[in-house]
Amino acid sequence: MENQVEEIKRKLNIVNVIGSYIPLKKKGRHYTACCPFHGEKTPSFMVSEELQIYKCFGCSKAGDMFSFVEEYEKIDFKEALEELAKMAGVQLVKNTQATTAELQKKKLLEINNEVARFYHFMLISHPLGKSALEYVSNRGITKQSIEQFKIGFAPRDSQYISTYLIDKKKYHLHDLVATGTFGVNRYGKSGVYDRFSGRLTFPLLDYRDRVLGFSGRVLPGADTNQAKYINSPETDLYHKSHLLFGLNFAKDAIREQKYVIIVEGEFDMIAPFQHGVKNIVAIKGTAFTKEQLELLHRYTDTLILALDSDFAGSSAARRSIELADTMGFDIKVLSLGDKFKDPDEAIKADPAFFDQQLKKALPIWDFIIQSTVAGNDPTTIKGKKNILEIVLPFLAKITNAVIKDDYIRKLALEIGSTPESIKQEITHYTSPNTPKQISTATSPIPLATKKVNQLEYLCSLIFSAKNPHKVSQKLLKDTPDLFQDIPLIQKLIDLLLASSETVELFHQSLPAELKPTFESIYLKGLSYNFTSDQRRVEIVKVITTLKTMAIKDKLKVLSQKIALLENQDDIDLLSTTVLEYNKLLRLLSQVESSGP
Repeated sequence: MENQVEEIKRKLNIVNVIGSYIPLKKKGRHYTACCPFHGEKTPSFMVSEELQIYKCFGCSKAGDMFSFVEEYEKIDFKEALEELAKMAGVQLVKNTQATTAELQKKKLLEINNEVARFYHFMLISHPLGKSALEYVSNRGITKQSIEQFKIGFAPRDSQYISTYLIDKKKYHLHDLVATGTFGVNRYGKSGVYDRFSGRLTFPLLDYRDRVLGFSGRVLPGADTNQAKYINSPETDLYHKSHLLFGLNFAKDAIREQKYVIIVEGEFDMIAPFQHGVKNIVAIKGTAFTKEQLELLHRYTDTLILALDSDFAGSSAARRSIELADTMGFDIKVLSLGDKFKDPDEAIKADPAFFDQQLKKALPIWDFIIQSTVAGNDPTTIKGKKNILEIVLPFLAKITNAVIKDDYIRKLALEIGSTPESIKQEITHYTSPNTPKQISTATSPIPLATKKVNQLEYLCSLIFSAKNPHKVSQKLLKDTPDLFQDIPLIQKLIDLLLASSETVELFHQSLPAELKPTFESIYLKGLSYNFTSDQRRVEIVKVITTLKTMAIKDKLKVLSQKIALLENQDDIDLLSTTVLEYNKLLRLLSQVESSGP
């Protein structure tokens, strides 16, 4: 296994691996990007081609190509190994000792795949699925889309599928139940029941094309007490909060178009998709989860919401929008007005109108203000109150102060009020627990912290030089113990002074406990983009600052000692201390004058 990991690392370049997931921009000797693991608009994610490592200085995620794929794809090391082996063209030696959990996961995926195939067959090829197929066709879904999305039908009699899976495919009952699609009949009945019995079915695939669960829709004529849609329950495979319907088909188009259209249900996603709108996914409702937004952040930072027109009144939707805003998304809304109730209807009846409205998508805050004002009379007291109750919770959560101020002015204009009045009213919607920024003017950085910061900065400057060993030999020869207050960094410097290897070989030779510290310092140093001369001047400046701080600390101690000795009779010790103090003063003057 270890040899194959190294073989993959030799054949792949971390820049190409990470660059296949997110856009990287070359900046000097390294590459930068907005971090895919947390929301940000200013790049703090760095990749070093020399050391084949990455680090985000915003969220502190760091590692090599394997850890990146694990984190990005939300998979374990073994799965990341398989993915990278494919990219590298390396044939992995099969591990015959798979864990029980791995074997069970594989079996559940196999069953789900068989269930999807069975449902699909029943829809397109079996007489029992005829009425369901007519319903789908009447909704304008083409044969090509039915095939691509593997739309199916679950027969009312569960014996059909249980016989297929248990008798023919030889799966055990407890495994069928573990998928969440089946349950055991109670009240004396034998066999199993199908959760989706009598429903149109949609396989729920992840972005890696694996069937994790199903969604089922009732058909015309069904019992009106039934829920219109049901999903698989939470299982070892399926987690509703992690899944976006259609993402496996839409992800490439989302990257290309640089935005994603969000709709509520399967038909709302499929209808535009088959008309050429490929960058579209469904969230199964009006609320996002953090996991869904993190998935989308891999491909774009712009969301266009095409949800029900009254979604702004939902507290769940409000929390989702707030979350997306804090994660750095640019959020817009596709408005269909009163003309159509959803994207499915709009794209079928008037594709040109749909495209036109898509181009005119409103920023989320504009939409919330306009749609709320349109539904309430801003000239009445009641209307103003309703508008404020809906809009202010949204505006209160805008993270950018300038943007928030702009929308406060817009709202004031819409309801005939003043920005000052809106600002006063919005305080009722601001959390009292919001932390206040502490002024650095009233909270000075402790001297010890200043020293540590300077030492870390100096180390990052040294290690990011083209020849760190040469730089350290030249500039640290008189101060070999400069970093003794930070033991890990002192160890790195000691090893550097004794080594003449390249940065890559030096990194490889480091003991495991020192590698994370070195990698963080090295990448931070690369971000400064100094020329060799600029770096040398900066190093000298920092060393001068550190020497000056050390001398001033000693002078402070001697000054206190002299004050005590002046009240005692030990003239000799006082004279010696004064001489030492004056000697340090002269040294301080020399050090300060020797700086760059």
